[in-house]
Amino acid sequence: MRVHFLSRLLAACVLVSSAAAQAFGPHGHQTVGGIADQLLAGSSTAKAVRAVLGSNLQTASVWADCAKGVGQVKAGAPFAYDGSGPYPECDYYENPASQAALVAFVKRNAKSCYSNSSDEVCRHKSYHYTDISPLREAYAPGLAGSSDHDIVHAVNACIRVLQGQDAPAPFNIRSKKEALRLLAHYLGDLHQPLHVVSAYLDPAGFSFDPDQPGQDPKRVAKASTKGGNLILLGSSKLHGLWDSIPGPLAVKLLAGEGASEARQVSATPGPLDEWAERWASDTLQSGLPALAALKFGPQNPDGRWKASHGSSYSRERSALQRAQIVKAGARLAELLRAVMP
Repeated sequence: MRVHFLSRLLAACVLVSSAAAQAFGPHGHQTVGGIADQLLAGSSTAKAVRAVLGSNLQTASVWADCAKGVGQVKAGAPFAYDGSGPYPECDYYENPASQAALVAFVKRNAKSCYSNSSDEVCRHKSYHYTDISPLREAYAPGLAGSSDHDIVHAVNACIRVLQGQDAPAPFNIRSKKEALRLLAHYLGDLHQPLHVVSAYLDPAGFSFDPDQPGQDPKRVAKASTKGGNLILLGSSKLHGLWDSIPGPLAVKLLAGEGASEARQVSATPGPLDEWAERWASDTLQSGLPALAALKFGPQNPDGRWKASHGSSYSRERSALQRAQIVKAGARLAELLRAVMP
């Protein structure tokens, strides 16, 4: 499986080298899952993982994004998998039983999911992130951009299900298999800087503090860049650049460098139910360079801000992505050892 994936990834690198993009959306998640698989190899935890999933973590890591292929043609219409998931890697789940599982998960975790549905309505999409201001030193519930169904709470909900408990509302996670599929993805999201830290800007492009007492919620909403989705570097969304990783980096990390570096990651202190919040705070601090190196222009009429950066930004982004992917793989393995010994 690992050799097959590396071959596909190398082929993708050749294709991308001739295109404007350099990145692979799902491969970051598969790299996190692959690193965790290597760290757990031969252990009782690895056996337990395969018994629950029927696959490894690398394969399962894209499932939560494949669920975004479930939607409705209009409000009130039936939920259905559209037959072409967000990534080619979703083809593993494009069979009747797996598609039914994807549809069932979305129906339980969304009010509606048609083209104009917000993430609050198509709620499972909001499980992938939180939007904390870079002015804060740590994640905390109640901060602007946090919610009871953000990435931190989603990770904790999955842990509870794996421990044999019910997921807290508003999550509706029915099985350990579903929880483990989600967790294999959410640990990657929790370490992607722009799934945790989000710039808040005023119309002139200056920093705005969304947590100042008395702030108008409407003004806070207008200032949010939504994890960099409203920031443009050239014609590219900042969030998309950080969501993807260079193909050669994924190849190196999956070929053994990732697991080797992951073994040097410090163990997480404190009780298990505090780990997700600790990791979010770590990503918040580690991810500050993703925004600090940018200069923002005034807000465009379409609600977006253009940004610029120095010549070293791409190199620094790649280095930070590498560090975060390694930490995510290490912590996914650490978490599963604790929950599924």
